[in-house]
Amino acid sequence: DEAEPSPSMAASASGPKFLALYRDILRAHRAHLRPGLRRFGDQYVAYEFRQHKTAKPEFLGDFETQWRTYLDTIKRTTDKSVVPESAEGVENQLNDDQKTQLKKFADQIKAM
Repeated sequence: DEAEPSPSMAASASGPKFLALYRDILRAHRAHLRPGLRRFGDQYVAYEFRQHKTAKPEFLGDFETQWRTYLDTIKRTTDKSVVPESAEGVENQLNDDQKTQLKKFADQIKAM
């Protein structure tokens, strides 16, 4: 008999469903991204999932939807030397804090 996850665990980004999604994303990075981009992606995914570990349940649906869309996009990427076209223009959709974080990550990648 497997125990069902508690409602609070199931409704958190640390629950089994989100852990499986996190692992699927890391596998997709390994299969579809070149090493530098993979490191960046892995760090960003870890950061985002960590930030949402204690998020309110009303935010988790959108969080999951966005990451599943991202996962589908990465899985369709067959050339490890390109970023999917759907990533273009994303910066226009980011708020100021997200743009600042993205710039920090870009600077880290350039320093590698």
